[in-house]
Amino acid sequence: MEASAQTHTTVSGQLESLDQAPTTSWTDRTLKQRYRIESLIGSGGMSDVYKATDLHLEEAGARDAQVAVKILRAELTKDSSALSLLAREAAKSKRLSHPNIIRVYDLDHDGDTWFMVMELLEGEPLSKVIQRAKPQGLKWKGAAAVLDQIFSALAYSHTQGIVHADLKPSNIFVTSQGSIKLLDYGVAQALKPHQHEDFLSEQQSDETTVYGYTPAYASTSLIAGKEPTVCDDLYALACVAFELLSSRHPFDRKKLTEQERRQYKLVKPAHMPGRLWQPVRKLLKEERPQPTLRRLQQVIKPVRPGSILYPVALAASVIVAFTLWSQGKDQVAQLQAQLDGLTGHQRNVEAISAMPVEELLAQSATLAPQERAGILRVNRDRILDHYEERIDSALKEADRPDLPNFPAAAKVLQELLNIFPNDDAVRGLDLRLDQRRQSLLSALGEEYKARLDQAAYNDDAAIRELDALKADLLFLDPHPVTPSEQAQQKLAENLEAAMAAEDAPAISRLTDVAGRFFPSSDILAGPLAKAGRLEDAIASLATYQAQVDQGATPQYPVDAAEAFYQDKLRDWQDRITQADSPQALDKIYDELNGFGQSLPVPLPSVKALRKQIANAYLVQANKLLAQRRVVAAQPLMERANQLMSEN
Repeated sequence: MEASAQTHTTVSGQLESLDQAPTTSWTDRTLKQRYRIESLIGSGGMSDVYKATDLHLEEAGARDAQVAVKILRAELTKDSSALSLLAREAAKSKRLSHPNIIRVYDLDHDGDTWFMVMELLEGEPLSKVIQRAKPQGLKWKGAAAVLDQIFSALAYSHTQGIVHADLKPSNIFVTSQGSIKLLDYGVAQALKPHQHEDFLSEQQSDETTVYGYTPAYASTSLIAGKEPTVCDDLYALACVAFELLSSRHPFDRKKLTEQERRQYKLVKPAHMPGRLWQPVRKLLKEERPQPTLRRLQQVIKPVRPGSILYPVALAASVIVAFTLWSQGKDQVAQLQAQLDGLTGHQRNVEAISAMPVEELLAQSATLAPQERAGILRVNRDRILDHYEERIDSALKEADRPDLPNFPAAAKVLQELLNIFPNDDAVRGLDLRLDQRRQSLLSALGEEYKARLDQAAYNDDAAIRELDALKADLLFLDPHPVTPSEQAQQKLAENLEAAMAAEDAPAISRLTDVAGRFFPSSDILAGPLAKAGRLEDAIASLATYQAQVDQGATPQYPVDAAEAFYQDKLRDWQDRITQADSPQALDKIYDELNGFGQSLPVPLPSVKALRKQIANAYLVQANKLLAQRRVVAAQPLMERANQLMSEN
């Protein structure tokens, strides 16, 4: 990963120090007839970053026409994956418009030279600020101002569905005006096949490794190679908060296993308030359920519970005071009792507001609608955090180990919608959850349909895979997926072919496939009806063949075979009756002989047909004898005798 520049002016992307010279110098040259390169800011393994002037802005009279230009190294311009990753970085960053996230203006190329145009910043990385604050770290007031801006930037990017994935002090920039800017959204993960180790300081305290993340700030999930999530950003954020207030890393940059990390004794930084330490410690230990970013923002700016309830009590006091003034002396005791009642009720309301969320919701249900609404409004963020944690836990429930448990999460979310039916954040959460479900449903549905289109059900393993896909789809959505017309036609053709080939195991398998995955189909109605008439016979013959394939010696199901082959047998019977020449009988004889040899035991119907054809040969022989064609009649009589003797 590229490391932060050691100069006063820097830009997006972590840059190595100027000791690593660029392979090609662009100083005093112009890119795309628009960006005049003025000086090198820093160099990294993937790119060089320059200070430049936007000539179009300058010609238009803009007060500030200076920009930063990140140029991909020349030796990498032929690498299509590197270009694709640069485009991904730009596209992702251009979507983010927030005062605490660096602006990316454009991605372009001049011939074979690809570059990104970004906001030019002046200041220094937060890592330098932390180093200067040793050994105690920043005081709370200054650190809170920094954290507040980082929280704001991350909260915004997460609502856009974008995870940073490599948050660390050198990716957090402090401008000369005191503002915070987050750099390199998603770049570490995007460029990990091309990463080069780099160094911010002599302790190698903030390097991104070839794995595409910075180990000192990476959660166990990220280290395990899983896709970055919001939880990974929160873990890194907890590390940054700890370091900001202590000038040291929470785990002293040791490479720890998950168990070692959980057992590691963490000591609260002296400058960190207890209300922040509790969620930070939980994030560092990766305990579940994890605090949310909203919870961190809440402890930075605490809201007094019941603050909107005090005006109610004040108003009540004013009313009582006015009443005391206006009423006679004989009513004082009665009104004082009313005031005491109001005060006691107010204390009860405030006590409910301070309860854990589950108790709060249960107890607030006993209050008047206006009071309950007030309590819910005051505790909104806390309630949302509670339900987001429950939703996260519900998604991980192990009903189906390979799938997020969207049905369970939807039930929890419905509870939240019942509490805040018109809240934009809750509706947004509902929308995002459904989008995730629909995205997964679409991917699984496409895979399921593609397998059916390709008739991928030729063995038990393939059918089990289809069963699993179907079960996953029904888990996500109770409405069954309808196979395409192409898939239905393909199955119908396969079933017709199997019946034509009299392949009982194949017919059995295909009818089973139809029942499992094609619940209703006009295209399949005919073939299935035909196969259905022979259902029992097909099942018996398929079972017999399966046992033989497993090395057993079962008894051949003669009755099932008689039923299965009845059409063929009846056809031979009709053809024998209608045969008007020895040649026609010879053809039937050959077919019948081949069929008989294919069976493990002779069928009674086949024996009857052999007797019928023997008689037919005798009839043909007698006709020849009547014509005094003894030589021609002789072989017919011999074949008839042979058939008679075999029966």
